[in-house]
Amino acid sequence: MQRRSGLGKGLARISPPSQHPLTGMGIDPSTRSRWHQRSFGVPNRIWAVLLVFVSIVTLTRYVLPSHHEQPPPFSTIGLVPKNYLHEANYFAANNSEGGGGEVAGNPFDFCPVFGPGDDIAERYGVMALAQSRLHLGSGGRIHRVIHKALLGQPVVMSVLGGSVSACHGSGDDPLSPTCYPSLFFQWWSSVFPHPASELTNGAMRRTNSGYFGFCSAHHAPDNTDLIILEFDVDDPGDQRAMDNFELLVRSLLDRPDQPAVVILGHFSPETHSAYGFAGPDHWHNIVAQFYDVPHISTKPILYPSYMSNPELIKPYYADAILASPTGHELLADVLISYFQSQICAAWSTAGGHSYETIPIMFAPGYNPGGDTHLFGGIGARKGAAAPEPPKAAGENAEAGKKPAQAPAQDSHPVPIYPELRIPPVRINTRPQSSKPFEEPAPFCASANDLVNPVPPSLFYGSGWTAAHPPQGTSPLLTTGYYWHSSMPLSKLRVPIKVGAGDVGMYYLKEPIRDVEEGSQIECWVDDNFGGAVIIENAGDVNSPVPTLEMIDHHVSRGNHYVECVLLGEEGQPVPSFKIIGIFAT
Repeated sequence: MQRRSGLGKGLARISPPSQHPLTGMGIDPSTRSRWHQRSFGVPNRIWAVLLVFVSIVTLTRYVLPSHHEQPPPFSTIGLVPKNYLHEANYFAANNSEGGGGEVAGNPFDFCPVFGPGDDIAERYGVMALAQSRLHLGSGGRIHRVIHKALLGQPVVMSVLGGSVSACHGSGDDPLSPTCYPSLFFQWWSSVFPHPASELTNGAMRRTNSGYFGFCSAHHAPDNTDLIILEFDVDDPGDQRAMDNFELLVRSLLDRPDQPAVVILGHFSPETHSAYGFAGPDHWHNIVAQFYDVPHISTKPILYPSYMSNPELIKPYYADAILASPTGHELLADVLISYFQSQICAAWSTAGGHSYETIPIMFAPGYNPGGDTHLFGGIGARKGAAAPEPPKAAGENAEAGKKPAQAPAQDSHPVPIYPELRIPPVRINTRPQSSKPFEEPAPFCASANDLVNPVPPSLFYGSGWTAAHPPQGTSPLLTTGYYWHSSMPLSKLRVPIKVGAGDVGMYYLKEPIRDVEEGSQIECWVDDNFGGAVIIENAGDVNSPVPTLEMIDHHVSRGNHYVECVLLGEEGQPVPSFKIIGIFAT
């Protein structure tokens, strides 16, 4: 038996038992303090500490504001429409009958713009907000939307953009209440309440106008009044990207519903590091000027502080590109301030005090003193019967009435607002060109089209399969939808419809460290084997990047097909080649 020796003062010892355990000279357990008693095997003092801790946590949760809680989602249910023009005419008529002769006052607190009631101007400064409007244009289509809202009618809004508009970094939900689309829609509904107003956010993360220029119809409803475009940090800063952005803007303006388009710019330190001051927004502003589209940006507000000390603008960012909730508030405020100025101008025109919103007065059916009821004015509301065509001269039998003109016989319907037509040519069109101008008709066969997907029969026996984002990942990632194959000689044929003649492929360019030499695919249109193009998927990128590559040009208008074959030795697998879509103008 070994004995432990050398026990010193620093070692733990077992206390000897009480010398009087049975004589009553020790402490009686019945008289011990309640703190030393046990409940469920735990001393009462531990329960007391836990109770105090839970009380503090509960008090802080209900008394102090939490930065992690999301505000409840906004809803238009219960909103009561307000017809500003009808109410203004009513009050003006009553005043004139009473001999007052005064016109009803301005119902908008923020008018006049930059005045004492303009809270946004007080927050950011008049000069900075004025500079944020990079291009205003005539504002014709914007005024038409505002005129509709002043009549108490619903307005449908759509948003197209990349990661910022997809609310990545501010809720990660396209309708997050802390993201600028929802913030702007909430403000709009507070000024023009209507339960039938709608907001559709079709933005996709890490996606630029190279995709949306062809596939915008997949992400915006068929009938919309206003479309907000946000691509100032997603597009590259070059002329090729400008061509893609122009195609997007032109195709949206040329839609049958003739929506108003606003370009909204987000300033990114990383984009500025890559391009300097003349970044993608410079190219977008060229498109805005050519197509008479407003271009609004946060850049003039943030740029001076950024150049002085980059740390000053950090609260506006989740990283070097994405906007934080504070940054989304700035985006919404800049957009709201612009619309406030246009609303003030439209109200002043409607009251006969100015002539700033000229396109409203040029529009057919504009009559400030006419029918301003909720369903008044020209056109039919959604779901209503189509209006009767005007009668011929002989059918108008009532005396004293001017006979209506018979409608012109034209295979193409006349737009409601013909003065707002798009330019008859594109930005880079030259006069007396050897090739006649062809109007683009964007076509998109995309792996992301879940409504009208490419028929599965096209993949049977081809070696190609379709992939969608796995469970648990964001459905807003364009990189999650593709057709892929890793077996050489796998062939894919996709039918397309061509308008202006350009045909391209949208595919994933992947990092060399992941796919090494990568894989190659050869594509051509119809039987144009001599014009075949070879595309490689390996590139000097940090992560998979959607990339647009043109396959052919000057293809005749009509139905065609694109055929692609994966290159390599038969039976020897290669890194998977991923195609997001086949596009045509």
